Amino acid sequence: MIPPPQRRLASVAVAALAALAIVVGASPADARSRRDSTPAEFVAPRPAGTPLMAIVSLSDQRITIYDAQGKILQAPVSTGQSGYETPAGIYSVIQKEAEHYSNLYDDASMPFMQRITWSGIALHAGVLPGRPASHGCIRMPHGFAERLFEVTKLGLRVVIVRDDMRPVEIAHPALFKPGPIRSELAAATPPADESADTMSPRRMRGSLPASPTSPSRSAARSGLPF
Repeated sequence: MIPPPQRRLASVAVAALAALAIVVGASPADARSRRDSTPAEFVAPRPAGTPLMAIVSLSDQRITIYDAQGKILQAPVSTGQSGYETPAGIYSVIQKEAEHYSNLYDDASMPFMQRITWSGIALHAGVLPGRPASHGCIRMPHGFAERLFEVTKLGLRVVIVRDDMRPVEIAHPALFKPGPIRSELAAATPPADESADTMSPRRMRGSLPASPTSPSRSAARSGLPF
């Protein structure tokens, strides 16, 4: 009979071996399935509008998508590893391709690619090990990347920052205010009354006296140089 302390140790060893067997026996397809099923951390409990901005927080390894009313989607990411750091800055989506392969890194698959620089930085689906591990791109969960690809348009603003931030609404008298839309301005302006306009082209043409013989003809008759 095994004493109680040794029995507990044996149980722990058996459990560890069983867990190891599960990990070793897992197929790549199973691992990919678990990785691809990584859920988004946040989905707005309302109908989402058109995405206007994506904010990538490097320190939090997280991407947050905003529409005109606020946050609508959020998911973990994996950005550039040491030596391939994802550059902070303000970018826009300049190209979209559902099935893309890297021109720089061994033809690597980059599903649902949304390019933000022509030098090779993009949003796309990829492996998320829980830390920065890419060559500079922003990897996202596969399902999240597919969903985002379906609702974004070229020109989507992508802001990459060290620490997370969020857009806020501001108002100030000194801020630029857009003028009225041309169609609204035209609708608010009454049509001009040509009969009351003494400077209209018709009145001007009718009021001018008949022109005398032109100087060129006078000069031709007199033989004088013009």
